[in-house]
Amino acid sequence: MDVTIQSNDVDRFIRGLLLYYDVIAPVARDGRFVFERIDDPSMASLKYDTTLLPPIKWIYPNNEILLEFDLKDITKTEVVAQSRKQVLTFVHPCDINAINLMDEVLAEEPSDVNYLTRRQSTLIIGYECLGPCRENILCFDKGYHIAYRGFDLFFTDIGGRYYVHVATDAGRAMVEGDGIFKKAAYDDWKDLMRARAERKKGFNKKAVEGDIGMLSHFLKEAYNADEIWEAEGRKCLSCGACIIVCPTCYCFDAVDEVCPDMEKGVRYRRWDGCQLRGFCKVAGGENFRKSAAERVRHRVFKKEVYLKKRFGRSGCVGCGRCIDSCIAKISIIDIFNRVMERARRNV
Repeated sequence: MDVTIQSNDVDRFIRGLLLYYDVIAPVARDGRFVFERIDDPSMASLKYDTTLLPPIKWIYPNNEILLEFDLKDITKTEVVAQSRKQVLTFVHPCDINAINLMDEVLAEEPSDVNYLTRRQSTLIIGYECLGPCRENILCFDKGYHIAYRGFDLFFTDIGGRYYVHVATDAGRAMVEGDGIFKKAAYDDWKDLMRARAERKKGFNKKAVEGDIGMLSHFLKEAYNADEIWEAEGRKCLSCGACIIVCPTCYCFDAVDEVCPDMEKGVRYRRWDGCQLRGFCKVAGGENFRKSAAERVRHRVFKKEVYLKKRFGRSGCVGCGRCIDSCIAKISIIDIFNRVMERARRNV
C-alpha cells in the first residue's frame, strides 16, 4: 500500500501522532541535530544530516533500571521493563539498518527483555536519503543508504509532496482516517522513480577503495599488522566517544544501588564499551586489552568480523558518527583503506 501526503500537511500528521504517542523527531540544536521528544510539529526537522546520537538510544537508553529488590526478602525482587508508546520519526536508512541489527543481537538468548519490550512499543517512520548527508560516511559502500525493512512508514520527498510506503498494519493505521493521505497514483510513482534515479547519481562516490565485500577477510589477515593498530593506538585517548555515538554498540555495565534505609535497592545498567581502559579488567587486576591499539583493533573486528560472521552483515552502518566525534581524528574509513591497501600490496 502506497500513499502520498502534501509537504504542508506533514505538521498536521505529526499533530495527530502527538495525541497517541510520544513523538521522537530530529531537532536542530546548536548547529547539529538530535533526536528529541517533541510537543509541537514545528520542532521537527525533516531535512537534517547525521544526528549527534542515533535514534536507537530511545529504545536502548543509558542508566536504565533493570530490577528492584528488597534486602529483607529477596523473593520480592521485581524485573522492571518500562516502555511507552513512541514513534521515531524521519529516521535515515543507516539508522533503520542499525536498529534491525540490534533487534537480532538483543533477541538472542538470553534475550534482552527491556530492549524487546520497548522495541515492541516503538513505531518507526523512515525518511529516504536522496544524497550523502555528510562527508565522513560510508553507508553507500555498505549498501546501508537504503532500507528495505524495519519501518512502519517510509517517506520519500518527490517534490512538494512525499511518497509514503506503508509497510505494516500499524503504519496503515497511522495513514487511514484523517484524509490527508491520498492513494499513490502512477504520476506519483514516476516521480518516485525520478527521485531515486537522482539518488543513484548522488551516491556515486565510495569511501573505501577496493572490494568491501572482502574487508572482513583482509582484516583477519591484518590482525597482527602493528603498522596499522599501533599507529591508531598512539592517537587514541580511550575516551569512549566513538562507542557512545555508535548505533550498534550495546555493551553495558550493571550496578546495584542500595537505598539509604538499607532495605531496598535497584539494579540499573549504564552504557559501557570496549574502548574504555577498564572494560576488560577482571578480578586480580588482569586486563585482557591493556593497550589502546588492542582496543581499537577489537572495535574494528567486532563491527566487521565478529558481527558479520554471526549475523551475516557488517555491524558498521557507515553513519560516520564515530569519525565526527573523535577528538583524536581517528577515522574508521582510513583504517579500512589502510587494510585494503595492505591487501593489495600482499597480492
